[in-house]
Amino acid sequence: MARVLPAGKIPQTVLEEIVFKRVGVSREEIGLAPAIGEDTATVDVGQELLIVSTDPITGATSRSGWLAVKVALNDIGAAGGEPICVMVTILLPEGTTEEELQAMMEDIHAACLEENVAVAGGHTEVTPGLERPILSVTALGKTCGRRVLRSSGCRVGDDIVVTKWAGMEGTSILAHDFRDELLAFLSPESVAEAEKLMQNISVVRDGAIARDSGAHACHDATEGGVLGAIYEMCEASGTGATVEADAIPILPVTLEIAGRTGIDPLRLVSSGCLIASHPDGQRLCEVYRKHGINAEVVGKMTDGGRVVNRGGRTTLLERPTTDELWKAREFLSGLSHRPSR
Repeated sequence: MARVLPAGKIPQTVLEEIVFKRVGVSREEIGLAPAIGEDTATVDVGQELLIVSTDPITGATSRSGWLAVKVALNDIGAAGGEPICVMVTILLPEGTTEEELQAMMEDIHAACLEENVAVAGGHTEVTPGLERPILSVTALGKTCGRRVLRSSGCRVGDDIVVTKWAGMEGTSILAHDFRDELLAFLSPESVAEAEKLMQNISVVRDGAIARDSGAHACHDATEGGVLGAIYEMCEASGTGATVEADAIPILPVTLEIAGRTGIDPLRLVSSGCLIASHPDGQRLCEVYRKHGINAEVVGKMTDGGRVVNRGGRTTLLERPTTDELWKAREFLSGLSHRPSR
């Protein structure tokens, strides 16, 4: 019987069995090939390396064009690179108006202006059968001094550093898409705070600081959240880890939404959080704070197992599965469909 794929990221075993075994020819220009935990490819073009990444936006509706650009550029930033341009594919459902397309392009344009990058091309069409727009953005950047921060660069003994706050992206997506439902248990001020978190999801500065401060590896915490990103770094590097989950920074509004929707905020999509593996995490945190970026040491890379200490209990650090965003969306959608009394 054929196995049906679950929603969210393709499971690691399926990637290894089906995807990674079918990636065309091997070329000497490709310096970073597809692998678990690696979100970018590098291409040797001479004096510097070209860094390339691609990402779709499927779990958000509000400001999806702006978010799509930011998320794609984050992979360039997490690699310590300088973003240059994006290629944008926009697939629209039937019935989309010109005004809706214009609003999407305005968001894409605004994100590119903020990150100093160009839209170099792409593809736009109305696609029969779609329920909502699908955007896929390919980002291109270049190295500085040919240095690339790989997810696979972690070393035993490194500190694990997290910038900003876990679950920021998921919190903001939910606030934008389910504002009325959240107002049933959050104040208008808290919902507004959650919406504004979207402004902090770029890690381009975070990555440049990590590169210049001697980090061994970096990874952007996207689907699967902070714990998922740390797992992927361990898997890519062949290391263990001890994660002090209670030290991972989380904003109160994220904790409130997580508690009400029954999700784990440490496994909620977290673009804006950079995970860095660094020999002196406290020193790196001091550099981040001088630049106005919140950062905390949350554990160590080890040569043993992968464990999470949380609330006085120790559990295994498990591989990421379906992101908690989908569970929260389902819960909040149920609230909106309840009959009034």
